[in-house]
Formats: sequence, structure tokens, C-alpha cells
Amino acid sequence: MSDDFEQQEWVRLGVAANMSRQYSADQREFLERLATTLISLFPGEVEIARSGGFFSKKKNVQKIRLNLGEWQYILEDPGRGNLIAARTRVVRGIALKTETITVPELIEEMGEFLELRAHNSQAIRDALGRLVN
Repeated sequence: MSDDFEQQEWVRLGVAANMSRQYSADQREFLERLATTLISLFPGEVEIARSGGFFSKKKNVQKIRLNLGEWQYILEDPGRGNLIAARTRVVRGIALKTETITVPELIEEMGEFLELRAHNSQAIRDALGRLVN
């Protein structure tokens, strides 16, 4: 099974490279797909904020907050322009430092983490396959 996993095109190219390609094609669609994937993989580690009022038919993802180890990542749609990314170092529940980073940096760091986790989990492999294809 490991050999089959390693031979998949999205694994050879890398999760981050595939996510970057999707981000470049359509930022807001990428945000929606990423939110759906992350909430299914890490339900206790992800918070999704959606825009739109009570009577809105479609509530778009406005912000994703993901806790990965000692880091908390935020990817936000300001409504116009490019998405905004930030990361915060959290130690024992205390946020020490928040810094704005580029979306490609966030994708790279998140991609590395997800690739490592995918080696040990079929569910993560399946979800990443859906996200990046």
C-alpha cells in the first residue's frame, strides 16, 4: 500500500505544490475546498467562520483557523483582494507571537504537515487525494 501511495501523482508533486496550483486558479474556491477537507480530517482542531446573514442562501468561508501542534494557522478572506494568512505560536494555551505570512508559506507548512500525517492514515490520504485532484 505504501508503494501505491508514493506513486500517486499528487504525492510525487507534493501536497503543497498541488494546493498552490489550486490557490492560484481560484482563491475562494480553494478556501472552500480546504475548509471542507480540514473539518473532516481534524474536527477538533479546525474552526470555520462563514459569512452571510441568517437568510443568506450561500454562506461562504470567511476564515479558517487550524491548530497544528504548537502553531495555529489562520487563512482569511477579507472580502476583496487576496486571502490573508497568519500563524501564531501557542505554548500551553498561550499565544506568544502572531505574524502575517504569505499564503504560499502557509500552504507549504500545512502541506508538509499533511504529507507527514498521510503516511500513517488512509483517511488523510483519501481526503488529500480529493482535495488536490
